[in-house]
Amino acid sequence: MSEKRLNNTIFLMYLVTENFRKRHNMSIDDFLALDSKCAILNYVAECPGIFDSMTNDEMIEEIEAYICSE
Repeated sequence: MSEKRLNNTIFLMYLVTENFRKRHNMSIDDFLALDSKCAILNYVAECPGIFDSMTNDEMIEEIEAYICSE
């Protein structure tokens, strides 16, 4: 993975984390506990391309659908 792609992926992981936390009024510790169970950030890291063009709301919906499918 190129450095540019890696930086973009890290930024997408940050956006997903912050948007999801804000939507669900979660602390960072609560989000990390959920991530430990569901591997949310790993999901983003494995397929960052799908998140590139999504709005904040679409990112949250994608993560909610991913969690429900687990």
